Amino acid sequence: MKTTLIFPDAETAEKLGMEQVTELICNENYCASSSGYPVFVLPNDELLDCEKFRELHENFGARLETDNVAKVCLGLGLPRNEPGLVVLG
Repeated sequence: MKTTLIFPDAETAEKLGMEQVTELICNENYCASSSGYPVFVLPNDELLDCEKFRELHENFGARLETDNVAKVCLGLGLPRNEPGLVVLG
């Protein structure tokens, strides 16, 4: 599974302490403690959840690209038509 957080420019990402393009890790070690749902971790070890993704999208133009929309939506609590969520073919 590939899930990538992408900011519109490197400067914005750098202000947040991230890279412009960051492949997210689905940390299976946390799954048992999160009711079995996938957990996605940002480079700063902060968990990415629905609220955090919406903040990054609305305030900084970030988007999330994935080839497994079901797993991402389940893990983050997002609807499939969430603005900023891009499904890779």
